[in-house]
Amino acid sequence: MSVTHPAPMAVDVGRPGWRIWNLAAVSGLTAYSAGVAWQAQFVSYPLYRAMSADEFPAYHLAYNHAIPGVVIVPGFVSFLACAAFWWTRPAGIPKPVAAVVGVSGVGALLSTVAWAIPMHNRLDDIGQDPATISSLIQANGVRTAFLTAGALALSWCTVKVIGRLRSVAPGKVGG
Repeated sequence: MSVTHPAPMAVDVGRPGWRIWNLAAVSGLTAYSAGVAWQAQFVSYPLYRAMSADEFPAYHLAYNHAIPGVVIVPGFVSFLACAAFWWTRPAGIPKPVAAVVGVSGVGALLSTVAWAIPMHNRLDDIGQDPATISSLIQANGVRTAFLTAGALALSWCTVKVIGRLRSVAPGKVGG
């Protein structure tokens, strides 16, 4: 008499789940946003001082119209995705690392909404003002620090997940 056993369930380690794809997207977006923040810190915002007072309002208006697709939307998506990372992290990502990513998103969001945006609004209202530009640069410095911390933590997560995937991938050669 032969005994029939059900076929073993296949484990598909070759196809990453949504949490891993989310990690990849959040990592890339946060690294991009950190790069934009560093550029603003050392190029865009300091150049506000180089404009003449007469030309500044038109320049700032043009700047504001140019940034939604390349700065604002990716930035806010990054802030919120980092803030939610605690709940969306892949298996094996330690809670303290997920907390760093979450705090980076909340910190970047708060420094933007509570400090940077009001400084931009003030520049729209009063024109070129050295103290307001300095405050904007300080606000962006805080945002840049948060985004950089988040990007570094997410890079660590990505390396950890890639290493784990490579160690269980079918056909892996060596140990």
